[in-house]
Amino acid sequence: MVNMNDVAKKANVSRGTVSNYVNHVKIKPELAARVEKAIEELNYIPNQAARSLKKQESDIIVFILPTIWTPFFSELAYYIQLELQIQNFKMLLCNSQNDYNLELDYIKMAQEQKVKGILTISYSDIEPYLISNIPIVSIERYFNSAIPFITSDNFGGARQAAEELHKRGSKRLLLILRELPNNLGIFERMNGFIDYCTHNELEYEVYLDKGNSIDFPKRLDLFLTEKFSENCPFDGIFTVTDRYAEFVFNTFAHLPWSIPEDVQLVGFDGARSFSNQSLTISTMSQDVREIARLSVKELVEFDDSLAIQKKHILPVKFTAFKTTRKLDEK
Repeated sequence: MVNMNDVAKKANVSRGTVSNYVNHVKIKPELAARVEKAIEELNYIPNQAARSLKKQESDIIVFILPTIWTPFFSELAYYIQLELQIQNFKMLLCNSQNDYNLELDYIKMAQEQKVKGILTISYSDIEPYLISNIPIVSIERYFNSAIPFITSDNFGGARQAAEELHKRGSKRLLLILRELPNNLGIFERMNGFIDYCTHNELEYEVYLDKGNSIDFPKRLDLFLTEKFSENCPFDGIFTVTDRYAEFVFNTFAHLPWSIPEDVQLVGFDGARSFSNQSLTISTMSQDVREIARLSVKELVEFDDSLAIQKKHILPVKFTAFKTTRKLDEK
């Protein structure tokens, strides 16, 4: 493997000159040209870890996600990487698979490697391990006032989802969600939905699944098939994520009722799996790009002298696609 001594010999300069060049310390132009040429000819790759250790700082941001198997998390990772590039930082993506021990391993790794900071979406009880000299920003999950927090208006968004269904003629509503411990955002969506239905005296039912994630589509399919096999007890459905709404949409393909003619459907997220994807599910859209921008901004500008860090709750908006009727069609 080519090392710094090889580059110095090739360029006929000292090792210190090569080190200065690699670490962006100004050297004579003629020396810089020789070092650069030697690096290119030898295909030398500087040791980033050693450079960081020497400067006592890093250009790496660790982003811990519970999963990458959702459009929202994937799109968020994409925009966070773009924002970090603007700030000349690199992103290390860590998929915790909702595993508490994996999350702790990633946090420990970040602390040992003295990374620039940590961005995290966590539903585990990791708060005692977040006390360190490394800036940490939490997305979706509120831990404490010392950790900056960015989320969407889950309560208001879900309330508006029920309102949009109601405005378009739905009067008997069904809410679908899965129990996720420590995911306050999901339960805020449930409470917002219930709040609107209660204040407007609408009939509603909550389907709260308490099983595992893998078999959830099957359980939901069974529930909907039993409910809608002989009659249509609900004419509006709100799911707390777009992915759940897709499960509902697939089930209705073999039911005797049509979406949106008989049953309207609204999800929550509005994220895309790829940039030019055409969305089908009407949804409460989160501003994924703004979540990413604010998350990186709070991390870069983190001030540990502040006992109370900033808390951002971003608005969401209803975006109509093919699963709701137009207002004049109610």
